[in-house]
Amino acid sequence: MKFAIVEDSRSQAAVLEALLKSEGHEVDIFADGQSCLNALIETTFDFFIIDWTLPDISGDEVLKRVREHCGWNVPVMFCTARADEESASDILRLGADDFVPKPIRYMEFMARVASLLRRRAPMTPQAALSVGKVGIDLQGRRIKIDGSDVELTQREFDLAVLLFQNLGRVFSRDELFSSIWSRELAYDTRTIDTHLSRLRKKLSLEGEMGVVLTSVYGKGYRLDSIRGN
Repeated sequence: MKFAIVEDSRSQAAVLEALLKSEGHEVDIFADGQSCLNALIETTFDFFIIDWTLPDISGDEVLKRVREHCGWNVPVMFCTARADEESASDILRLGADDFVPKPIRYMEFMARVASLLRRRAPMTPQAALSVGKVGIDLQGRRIKIDGSDVELTQREFDLAVLLFQNLGRVFSRDELFSSIWSRELAYDTRTIDTHLSRLRKKLSLEGEMGVVLTSVYGKGYRLDSIRGN
């Protein structure tokens, strides 16, 4: 795997580079956001690790440009000193797949990288799922509704697959969190609710596409197929 580290601290970048290379990965280091974006013209990366605070352009702008150029299947992890819950929600809402708080705990960092790489692999030997007007390409990690592609973050895609593979099953927030985040973050119901709200909107899970996502009071969430669609 080829990693891009966007970090203006040379010492921090060097440590992350050494950790990733010890696992057999290739690493390119960029001291600012623009140099990374310039490299995208000729270089393909499999994973991005970006410092939220860069000397030239903001981390969210780098994320936006990376998504525009590389799509939504490439993992993007942020390193940030903003470790409060609101900031964490903001980072995930903008389209990052994960983040690590600074100062970085290196064993935790490598565990999170490994977790994202596992999710990047095909989740099941089954090639595709189709429910109502929603089609899921499991190997290509793509979702279409009524024939049109829908852009999802990696976590949103994993969450969608879990629900579509378990139609009619009620998942508690705790079960969803454990299945998708693997206890990497402190448990926060807002993380689940935010992702499900975005998923409901992006996939039109109100029934018009033949599928409805329901909040089951006191229990959690359930995805159902509607007959006749």
